[in-house]
Amino acid sequence: MELLITGTDTGVGKTFITYNLAKAFKEKGKKVACYKPVETYVRDIPEDGKLLSEATGQSIDEVVPVQYSLPLSPYAAILEERKDFSLDELKERFERLKENYEVVLVEGAGGLAVPVKRNYTYLNLAKDWNLPILIVARAGLGTLNHTYLTWYYAKTNNVPVIGIILNGSTGEDVSERTNPLIVEEMTGIKPLVIPKVKGKELPPELREKLYSYILSGLSP
Repeated sequence: MELLITGTDTGVGKTFITYNLAKAFKEKGKKVACYKPVETYVRDIPEDGKLLSEATGQSIDEVVPVQYSLPLSPYAAILEERKDFSLDELKERFERLKENYEVVLVEGAGGLAVPVKRNYTYLNLAKDWNLPILIVARAGLGTLNHTYLTWYYAKTNNVPVIGIILNGSTGEDVSERTNPLIVEEMTGIKPLVIPKVKGKELPPELREKLYSYILSGLSP
């Protein structure tokens, strides 16, 4: 099973959800790999890659093969840092992970329209790698437009969306009460609401809920 975890924007909690989903699959006895093809804003170590490697036991280099120091999209980082990479090599690494693991969770950067390279977005990557998509969105005010546009972009390009996570619900924003209903009406997908928690791990019962939600979305 392979899946692309994308977001409606940067900072919506893609890595948090990917980490907890990896933990959930491991708890079910699955051999799980995480793969973030490109990570930007790397200082000493790639923070997202380090967290994901903790969930799976992989080396950081296996999780994140391409790294940039500036806080930019991958394509912008190529232009600014004058350091390129090969899409073919990224895909070859992905294919090797598929051979060696039962589950491969691919994490994007930003959203589906973010350019990985010139004229090549994460949506192009999802199509080329035959990946269904899990959308991670904010739970509160402002999420409707971003969530709908992300879903619509995937739908009109024939990329399946298996679920929508409304992440970081606090119970303090009045829009959080209506957003799940409206997102479902707009997309036909019942979203899973994940509350804001301290630290990097969801409680076991919420990881189980996340796991079940993903499996139900993947079922034909």
